[in-house]
Amino acid sequence: MATLSQLGSPSEASVLSERESERRPMPPEVDVRVVPLTVHDGRLRVALVGGDAVWSLPCGVPRPGGSLDSEARRVVRGTAQLNERYLEQLFTRSIGDERSWKVIVSYLALVDAEEQSAPDSRCSWFNTSEPATVSDEDRNSLEYAIVRLRAKIGYSTIAFHLLPPAFTLRELQTAYEAILGRSLDKRNFRRRVSAAELIEATGSKRRDGSHRPAVLYRFRADHDPATYLTPSWSDGNVGQTGRDEGKG
Repeated sequence: MATLSQLGSPSEASVLSERESERRPMPPEVDVRVVPLTVHDGRLRVALVGGDAVWSLPCGVPRPGGSLDSEARRVVRGTAQLNERYLEQLFTRSIGDERSWKVIVSYLALVDAEEQSAPDSRCSWFNTSEPATVSDEDRNSLEYAIVRLRAKIGYSTIAFHLLPPAFTLRELQTAYEAILGRSLDKRNFRRRVSAAELIEATGSKRRDGSHRPAVLYRFRADHDPATYLTPSWSDGNVGQTGRDEGKG
């Protein structure tokens, strides 16, 4: 590289420096976007924000000093006005070119079926099989979130985060069917659930309509659902205990 004396004048050095700066790629924008999913009326649904013909996944730009997980929670609770029960990072990828590029950090968030958006929220729920028109990147994030969720219900208790504290076996099966997108044999499903020893009867029953009362079940305490959540330190609440620790 030429020295300042070889260039002959400070102005020439300045021009060279500007040209080198132009050749350097600009720092990327960072986009944290979340795929909030729930099960409602037997359907797997996704929360989108916007209105009219413009809809998108909840997203935001991370603030300095915060972890990406805490920023994802901020997006869910602030932009979509929802309280997630489960949060997991899906992938990180970059798009664009040297002149304009972006790093997308995508998350999956599970929301209880009883959770509703605030009345003044721009958030609405759509069936994942018939969502509103979204960008290609949002579509990729949504499809991958569904793939991840379907894969994990086979070896984890992730589906329980879509259920209330007390639920019937019918509700549990409905959640699995909504996630998988297909019907399951009732007898085989209940046999597998019983063999896995993941649930226990609460001792209470609930009557729905004219049907006979159904036994209510709960998640067994010795199968801690927090095992499948992001670590407690990720949201900056180290030292807290109970539901807030590791559960967002």
